[in-house]
Amino acid sequence: MDDPDTRTFLQIRVLRLLSALMRAGVEEVTIEDFHAFAFFSEVLAPVWGVMSPIGDVLKEADGPHYPALQREIDHLVGMGLVRIAHLSADDRGGRWRLDVRFALDARRSAGVLELADAMPDEDPRSADFLEQLAFSFAAIPDPLRDDAARVDAAWSAPETSEGRFIAARGRGGVANYSTEAARHFQKYAPEGVSLSPAEQTSLYMSLMRRRAGG
Repeated sequence: MDDPDTRTFLQIRVLRLLSALMRAGVEEVTIEDFHAFAFFSEVLAPVWGVMSPIGDVLKEADGPHYPALQREIDHLVGMGLVRIAHLSADDRGGRWRLDVRFALDARRSAGVLELADAMPDEDPRSADFLEQLAFSFAAIPDPLRDDAARVDAAWSAPETSEGRFIAARGRGGVANYSTEAARHFQKYAPEGVSLSPAEQTSLYMSLMRRRAGG
């Protein structure tokens, strides 16, 4: 069991991710899309020079999934800060699963996020990064958002086979292909034009949208 500080940190992270998506117009998010967005927030954090607080993710066949974040979503539902906006059974070729969509309770969570934003170690660039990323993620058609994570440069790299961890910040000599690809757009910019982190991540997410079929 994580210590209370770690759990609080993860809960704030969940609220920040959902808040960014809500500001981008995604008020209800599936479990798969939430974890896909969390994944992009990790692998593209170095483009902005901000912390990727969750870190490595285990590559699974169904796409990114962070058990620690999911546990805290469930806990936040119990606290009333996140609500279940939709719940139904989904038949996928004889394999039944629950279709769940979560939504942030903006009124109840506002005070928590304001307090977190006021902390002295809070990096203001992090909020800008998540908001910019959320708008790019929201531009991907709803049915394709979790697919976009599976065509990501880091996720689809041959050496990151199923059952292995993908390093968000390229630790241990392992390249972060997502960040490298986003930064590579600078090569095609006109002479004398320097692409901002927002432009690099926007171009990268547009590429993910096209690769996913959007």
